[in-house]
Amino acid sequence: EDIKEIYHLACPASPKYYQKDDIYTLNTCYKGTENILNLALKKNSKVLLTSTSEIYGEPLEHPQNEEYRGNVNTFGPRSCYDEGKRVAESLMYAYKKIGIDIRIARIFNTYGPNMRINDGRVVTNFISQALSNQPITIYGDGSQTRSFCYVDNMVDGLIKLMDSDYDKPLNLGNPEETTIKELAEMIK
Repeated sequence: EDIKEIYHLACPASPKYYQKDDIYTLNTCYKGTENILNLALKKNSKVLLTSTSEIYGEPLEHPQNEEYRGNVNTFGPRSCYDEGKRVAESLMYAYKKIGIDIRIARIFNTYGPNMRINDGRVVTNFISQALSNQPITIYGDGSQTRSFCYVDNMVDGLIKLMDSDYDKPLNLGNPEETTIKELAEMIK
Protein backbone atom coordinates (compact mmCIF):
# COMPACT_ATOMS: atom_id res chain seq x y z
CA GLU A 1 0.00 0.00 0.00
CA ASP A 2 1.27 3.47 -0.89
CA ILE A 3 2.17 6.10 1.70
CA LYS A 4 1.33 9.56 0.41
CA GLU A 5 3.73 11.65 2.52
CA ILE A 6 6.62 11.12 4.91
CA TYR A 7 7.75 13.88 7.25
CA HIS A 8 11.33 13.01 8.25
CA LEU A 9 12.12 14.81 11.52
CA ALA A 10 14.36 12.17 13.09
CA CYS A 11 17.53 13.56 14.67
CA PRO A 12 18.48 15.03 18.02
CA ALA A 13 18.48 18.81 17.46
CA SER A 14 19.92 20.14 20.70
CA PRO A 15 23.72 20.32 20.96
CA LYS A 16 23.46 18.79 24.43
CA TYR A 17 22.02 15.63 22.88
CA TYR A 18 23.57 15.43 19.44
CA GLN A 19 27.08 15.94 20.85
CA LYS A 20 26.70 12.98 23.24
CA ASP A 21 27.46 10.56 20.42
CA ASP A 22 28.78 11.98 17.15
CA ILE A 23 28.55 8.65 15.33
CA TYR A 24 24.93 8.11 16.39
CA THR A 25 24.02 11.61 15.18
CA LEU A 26 25.82 11.12 11.86
CA ASN A 27 24.17 7.71 11.38
CA THR A 28 20.76 9.17 12.17
CA CYS A 29 21.28 11.81 9.51
CA TYR A 30 22.75 9.53 6.85
CA LYS A 31 21.35 6.05 7.46
CA GLY A 32 18.06 7.36 8.82
CA THR A 33 17.53 9.50 5.73
CA GLU A 34 18.61 6.65 3.46
CA ASN A 35 16.12 4.31 5.17
CA ILE A 36 13.31 6.85 4.78
CA LEU A 37 14.15 7.38 1.11
CA ASN A 38 14.25 3.64 0.42
CA LEU A 39 10.83 3.33 2.08
CA ALA A 40 9.61 6.21 -0.09
CA LEU A 41 10.81 4.33 -3.18
CA LYS A 42 8.84 1.23 -2.15
CA LYS A 43 5.71 3.12 -1.07
CA ASN A 44 5.63 5.83 -3.75
CA SER A 45 5.91 8.60 -1.14
CA LYS A 46 6.73 12.27 -1.18
CA VAL A 47 9.39 13.06 1.50
CA LEU A 48 9.96 16.22 3.52
CA LEU A 49 13.30 16.43 5.35
CA THR A 50 13.65 18.77 8.28
CA SER A 51 17.16 20.08 7.85
CA THR A 52 18.61 22.99 9.78
CA SER A 53 19.99 26.49 9.63
CA GLU A 54 23.14 24.87 11.09
CA ILE A 55 24.12 23.68 7.61
CA TYR A 56 25.39 27.25 7.09
CA GLY A 57 27.97 26.74 9.86
CA GLU A 58 29.20 30.03 11.35
CA PRO A 59 27.65 32.27 8.68
CA LEU A 60 29.49 35.29 7.36
CA GLU A 61 26.25 36.92 6.18
CA HIS A 62 23.02 37.65 8.02
CA PRO A 63 20.34 36.71 7.38
CA GLN A 64 21.24 33.69 5.26
CA ASN A 65 19.35 33.06 2.06
CA GLU A 66 19.05 29.62 0.52
CA GLU A 67 21.77 30.33 -2.06
CA TYR A 68 24.37 31.04 0.63
CA ARG A 69 26.81 28.12 0.81
CA GLY A 70 27.94 28.69 4.37
CA ASN A 71 31.12 28.85 6.39
CA VAL A 72 31.47 25.28 7.61
CA ASN A 73 33.83 23.24 9.75
CA THR A 74 33.87 19.48 9.13
CA PHE A 75 35.53 18.60 12.44
CA GLY A 76 34.27 21.16 14.96
CA PRO A 77 32.17 20.33 18.03
CA ARG A 78 28.89 20.77 16.11
CA SER A 79 30.03 19.13 12.88
CA CYS A 80 28.31 15.79 13.49
CA TYR A 81 24.96 17.59 13.28
CA ASP A 82 25.85 20.27 10.72
CA GLU A 83 27.56 17.89 8.29
CA GLY A 84 25.03 15.14 8.97
CA LYS A 85 22.23 17.43 7.84
CA ARG A 86 24.28 18.51 4.81
CA VAL A 87 24.73 14.88 3.73
CA ALA A 88 21.02 14.22 4.37
CA GLU A 89 20.18 17.04 1.95
CA SER A 90 22.61 15.54 -0.59
CA LEU A 91 20.91 12.15 -0.23
CA MET A 92 17.54 13.78 -0.84
CA TYR A 93 18.81 15.18 -4.13
CA ALA A 94 20.42 11.88 -5.13
CA TYR A 95 17.07 10.15 -4.64
CA LYS A 96 15.26 12.97 -6.45
CA LYS A 97 17.27 11.98 -9.53
CA ILE A 98 15.72 8.51 -9.37
CA GLY A 99 12.18 9.75 -8.95
CA ILE A 100 11.46 10.68 -5.32
CA ASP A 101 9.41 13.87 -4.85
CA ILE A 102 11.33 15.80 -2.18
CA ARG A 103 10.97 18.83 0.08
CA ILE A 104 13.70 20.26 2.34
CA ALA A 105 12.96 22.66 5.20
CA ARG A 106 15.92 24.37 6.83
CA ILE A 107 14.50 25.06 10.25
CA PHE A 108 15.65 27.97 12.39
CA ASN A 109 15.19 28.30 16.19
CA THR A 110 11.77 26.87 17.03
CA TYR A 111 10.23 27.08 20.48
CA GLY A 112 6.98 26.21 22.19
CA PRO A 113 5.31 24.25 24.96
CA ASN A 114 6.78 21.05 26.37
CA MET A 115 10.39 21.75 25.46
CA ARG A 116 12.94 20.09 27.71
CA ILE A 117 13.88 22.78 30.19
CA ASN A 118 17.48 21.54 30.26
CA ASP A 119 18.01 20.91 26.55
CA GLY A 120 20.81 23.46 26.25
CA ARG A 121 19.12 25.81 23.80
CA VAL A 122 18.99 29.54 24.38
CA VAL A 123 15.23 29.87 24.98
CA THR A 124 15.07 27.06 27.53
CA ASN A 125 18.36 28.11 29.14
CA PHE A 126 17.04 31.62 29.69
CA ILE A 127 13.65 30.40 30.97
CA SER A 128 15.31 27.95 33.36
CA GLN A 129 17.64 30.61 34.72
CA ALA A 130 14.81 33.14 35.12
CA LEU A 131 12.57 30.64 36.92
CA SER A 132 15.46 29.80 39.28
CA ASN A 133 16.14 33.50 39.95
CA GLN A 134 19.63 33.07 38.48
CA PRO A 135 21.33 35.65 36.31
CA ILE A 136 20.68 34.99 32.62
CA THR A 137 23.89 33.92 30.89
CA ILE A 138 24.62 35.90 27.74
CA TYR A 139 27.72 35.06 25.75
CA GLY A 140 29.34 38.11 24.20
CA ASP A 141 27.60 41.48 24.38
CA GLY A 142 24.13 40.17 23.51
CA SER A 143 23.95 41.97 20.17
CA GLN A 144 24.05 38.72 18.17
CA THR A 145 20.67 37.96 16.61
CA ARG A 146 18.54 34.88 16.13
CA SER A 147 15.30 34.11 14.34
CA PHE A 148 12.75 32.50 16.70
CA CYS A 149 9.68 30.71 15.35
CA TYR A 150 6.74 29.42 17.41
CA VAL A 151 6.16 25.69 16.89
CA ASP A 152 2.56 26.09 15.57
CA ASN A 153 3.85 28.43 12.86
CA MET A 154 6.64 25.98 12.01
CA VAL A 155 4.17 23.09 11.65
CA ASP A 156 1.99 25.25 9.36
CA GLY A 157 5.08 26.06 7.29
CA LEU A 158 6.06 22.40 7.00
CA ILE A 159 2.57 21.43 5.85
CA LYS A 160 2.50 24.27 3.30
CA LEU A 161 5.92 23.24 1.99
CA MET A 162 4.83 19.61 1.68
CA ASP A 163 1.68 20.70 -0.19
CA SER A 164 3.69 22.87 -2.60
CA ASP A 165 5.66 21.95 -5.71
CA TYR A 166 8.83 23.60 -4.36
CA ASP A 167 11.74 21.12 -4.31
CA LYS A 168 14.71 23.30 -3.36
CA PRO A 169 15.83 23.90 0.24
CA LEU A 170 13.62 26.46 1.96
CA ASN A 171 14.55 28.39 5.10
CA LEU A 172 11.68 28.22 7.60
CA GLY A 173 11.61 30.54 10.57
CA ASN A 174 10.71 34.04 11.58
CA PRO A 175 11.93 36.80 9.22
CA GLU A 176 12.28 39.11 12.26
CA GLU A 177 15.61 38.79 14.07
CA THR A 178 15.84 39.29 17.84
CA THR A 179 19.02 40.09 19.72
CA ILE A 180 20.01 37.73 22.49
CA LYS A 181 19.84 40.67 24.89
CA GLU A 182 16.23 41.42 23.80
CA LEU A 183 15.33 37.75 24.28
CA ALA A 184 16.78 37.78 27.80
CA GLU A 185 14.81 40.94 28.64
CA MET A 186 11.55 39.45 27.31
CA ILE A 187 12.03 36.30 29.34
CA LYS A 188 12.92 38.21 32.51
